[in-house]
Amino acid sequence: MRKFLTWVIVFIVGLLVGFVPQYWKAHTLREKVNSCTATVDLSKVQQSAALTYVAATQLNYGVASGYAQTFFASAQTLQVRTTDASLKDLLSQVLAARDKITGDLAKGSAEVVGELQPLVLKLEQTQ
Repeated sequence: MRKFLTWVIVFIVGLLVGFVPQYWKAHTLREKVNSCTATVDLSKVQQSAALTYVAATQLNYGVASGYAQTFFASAQTLQVRTTDASLKDLLSQVLAARDKITGDLAKGSAEVVGELQPLVLKLEQTQ
């Protein structure tokens, strides 16, 4: 009986010795994936903001409106997912301007370029 108990203990210790390093490795890789995903999501927001701005400067308000929908949807998704407080704050500022920008795009107002420019610049400065 004593020999059996020794083997069970050795078996459990062996499992733990194999499990713990793999667990930490998986945890570290999961954090890296989450970081990369957040970076890609931010890049999508930046890209759609820039495309909205470029289309608006070319007075192509219909195309700019389509890009703006993508821009604000991506910004809202990123705001929900991110844990970075400064990024959440920036995205809140971006989303606060949504109604004004989409309204001006729908009207075909040239003022929208002046509203988009500071948002695009703030987003581009974000790492």
